[in-house]
Amino acid sequence: MAGKEEKQTTSENRGRRGLPGRIVPAQNGYRAALLIMAVVAIVFLVMVIILNMLPADLTLTLVLLMLGMLLAADLLFAGRRRWQRICGIVVAVLFTVIFIGASSYMGKTHAMLENISDSGISATGPKARSVEVTEEPFNIYITGIDQWESEIGYDLERSDVNMICTVNPRTKKILLTSIPRDTYVKLHTAQQMDKLTHTGVYGVDETLDTVHDWMGVDLNYYVKMNFTGAKDIINAMDGVNMYSPIAFKSSLEDYEYVKGWNAMGGEKCLYYAREREAFGGKDSIRVENQQRVLKAVIKKMTSSTTLLTKYGDIVEAAGRNLATNMPSEDMKKLVKMQISDLSDWDIETQKIEGEYDEDYVASLSQENKYTVYRPDRESVRSCKENIDKVMNEGAGDTAGIRKSKSFFVNAAKRVLEEKE
Repeated sequence: MAGKEEKQTTSENRGRRGLPGRIVPAQNGYRAALLIMAVVAIVFLVMVIILNMLPADLTLTLVLLMLGMLLAADLLFAGRRRWQRICGIVVAVLFTVIFIGASSYMGKTHAMLENISDSGISATGPKARSVEVTEEPFNIYITGIDQWESEIGYDLERSDVNMICTVNPRTKKILLTSIPRDTYVKLHTAQQMDKLTHTGVYGVDETLDTVHDWMGVDLNYYVKMNFTGAKDIINAMDGVNMYSPIAFKSSLEDYEYVKGWNAMGGEKCLYYAREREAFGGKDSIRVENQQRVLKAVIKKMTSSTTLLTKYGDIVEAAGRNLATNMPSEDMKKLVKMQISDLSDWDIETQKIEGEYDEDYVASLSQENKYTVYRPDRESVRSCKENIDKVMNEGAGDTAGIRKSKSFFVNAAKRVLEEKE
């Protein structure tokens, strides 16, 4: 009798608490879910610290969101009603999916940034002249190699695109200075006259040293990319919308470009930048098209939407087809600054003017003369002065663009500006 009464009392107590008969296994399952959520939260926080690309207030918001979801799941699991515990399970699943996905995204981005940076830094390669990239102006030399990924190691690396990208983070201004590929310059090592495009055969350090000797411009970093890298990066950001001042048909592939705005994927964009025959072989027009492509890429890449949702894809697309000697920490600082202040950049362009001629080049047979581009001295001087001007703008304490360091304040201002 006593045993029956005791069993009945236990049953009544369970009934009054509204708990199921198998309460211990259920509680263990809820504790396991909370433990998994805690582990996921720790992994996410570690990746946030390692990547160090999110503004402080955005990071704090994500931490508060995590704590809120953890607390909500705990309270729901402890609820007396079945629907509460079901809601707790939903919160736990959402939490795990969201923050595991975010941690994986950040981990992949970090690894690829390190890989890209390491591939451009070597004992014999050009050393970076590092600066505080969020405060001090700097120059990046962009060299485009005329080969596809499948041709790496099988063909010479000629420097087909040559551009100095001057960046002033104080004034949010970028100046793109293009140098035609056939520009006739004195090689840094051999001290003989040759086409600038041929410096790529001897390595990117030869290209940088030659341009520095010739123009007297300090080049802090370089970015080297081939055709495959350019195509894949543009595809990773879902293409670009670019204005063409003239209509033409590609002589290399079956692509046509209208006068006006053109929505372009990576390959179409690449052949737009490579076209020369449609303009009578004039490289000067091709240089202008290359500037339009890079300008459109920079505009889209620095938009808040692209940075927050596509940055990892862009970095992965670069893969082994892009190299730079910019340390990964400097790249992260630039991304963090852009996500924080959401600024539009003022992008200006210029190019070295000159005229075509024929002359001997050091890297080819001395029995024949080849087409070369003789740069105009006054044009070189003017371009150098414009680079110096952008580098020195906003040097005063009160000069330059001052923005709040709060992501949410700048985002609200951006929304209001767009409405106006």
